[in-house]
Amino acid sequence: MNIKKWAVTILAASTLVLALAACSSGDKKEESTGDKKQVLKVLESAELPTMDISQATDVVSFSAISQVMEGLYEFADDSTSAPAIAKEVVSPTDDGKKYTIELRDDAKWSNGDPVTAHDFVYSWQRTVDPKTGSEYAYLFDGFENYTAISKGEKPATDLGAKAIDDYTLEINLEYPIPYLSSLLAKPTFYPLNEKFVEEKGKDYGTNSENMIYNGAFTLADWDGTSITWNYMKNDKYRDADNVKLDEVNVQVSKEIGTNVNLFKAGETDIAPIKGEYVDQEKDNPELVTRIYPSTSYLQYNTENQIFANKNARNAITKLVNSEQIAKNILKDGSMAIEAFVPKGIVNQETGEDFAEAAGELMKTDIDAGKKLWEDAKKELGIDSASITLLTSDTDSAKKLSEYIQGLLTENLSGLKVTISSVPFKNRLDQMSNGDFDVVLAGWAATYADPYDFLQLFRSNGEQNYGKFSNEEYDQLLTESATTYATENEKRWDTLLDAQKVLMDNSPVTPLYQASEAFLVNERVEGLVYRAIGAPYYKNVSVK
Repeated sequence: MNIKKWAVTILAASTLVLALAACSSGDKKEESTGDKKQVLKVLESAELPTMDISQATDVVSFSAISQVMEGLYEFADDSTSAPAIAKEVVSPTDDGKKYTIELRDDAKWSNGDPVTAHDFVYSWQRTVDPKTGSEYAYLFDGFENYTAISKGEKPATDLGAKAIDDYTLEINLEYPIPYLSSLLAKPTFYPLNEKFVEEKGKDYGTNSENMIYNGAFTLADWDGTSITWNYMKNDKYRDADNVKLDEVNVQVSKEIGTNVNLFKAGETDIAPIKGEYVDQEKDNPELVTRIYPSTSYLQYNTENQIFANKNARNAITKLVNSEQIAKNILKDGSMAIEAFVPKGIVNQETGEDFAEAAGELMKTDIDAGKKLWEDAKKELGIDSASITLLTSDTDSAKKLSEYIQGLLTENLSGLKVTISSVPFKNRLDQMSNGDFDVVLAGWAATYADPYDFLQLFRSNGEQNYGKFSNEEYDQLLTESATTYATENEKRWDTLLDAQKVLMDNSPVTPLYQASEAFLVNERVEGLVYRAIGAPYYKNVSVK
């Protein structure tokens, strides 16, 4: 099977890619000289939770890992896969179930060790081993023996990946995975140096001293909780001669007003902004907006007495007006959404956008929402209820959670909503532990396929934090991944059916399709915001 034939890619990816190149000007711009160090200053929206690729689940961690590590493939500017340590992006053999990948022989770890096929095998076995507790282990679903390994029935060493020799990696699948080349560009599939990781044990990835790198930069000055860290050029990187930056200074800033002030004072080169600040800067040539396949949503803990009730969940979904959230609350370029899978995930064979094919599965109906809530109270035998809305402590999250709080208390009689606003890392921890009633969360495409979004709610799935379970939904997902894996039309239709079941049961309420906006100094060149993944600073320079 030709993987390109079955791959699902981003619609009009070129329109979602923003390459930034301009000359410096203005008093706040730094003029560079020939011998001046190339330093990029960046603001980040949250603390860095982990640098362990087996444990990372968030955009901040993945962004950091993408700067200091490298895998078989990387994402090209149009979000397709391009070779990195692999010599080329390969097509499968054996009816789509075998990949034989040749590696470059010049990739090295920061301690001088060569990066080999064995490093990939070790890394992948470590991630799928149930003892590791990786939430992203499910991405190996479809690899030979993964299911048995995940259940503890076989050892991780039986995973369908082996080193034929130091520079030849073989992957064996139980069934074709149409989007595998996209997965292999994701940090979860990066290699690990076994000797170093085993020596560090549980401390690996917890601070910059307990790390080893094979990417364009190394991490410095991160103690595991600090709100500043640095990426330093890695002289042992295989393509170090083409890396222009000497270092990248990262500072966490959660207040958008502070971000704008720091940018205008010349204290940072890249500043994320949101809300009314985006509208205020709309005529600024240094404003860059990225719209990408992502969904922001409320997720309900179905083990909570209230949200175990389908009518209670559907009541909230009926109240939400996505258009109002995007245009009147956020005002940052975000878009309204009509179902869980956002726009931008396209079937390459037919050119059909999944969201457009699905149609409007979510319509605002305040009266219907109120009635469903009264039905829920009767079924639960209650007159009133109290819930806590868990959210991150960013400006935009606070603003949106206050809107949700007002919407629910105004329209759902007897419901009290308390907001718990905590640091990003804490919110992730509470979600992972199921320690929430309802949480304000989000998901951005990690690979270009609707399955990436829908798999979040499989029964017993690692990231099914709300413990939603529906037999029909699970069956449809299984059929899409196995029975119809190579039958494009049937697979697509099966995923459309799965989303209908999801929306009928409302384990989540989609709120909007997110965008990201940044102020980017005109002296920054070569920065690309792709539809998938974090930008690679190795391609950036400053004038």
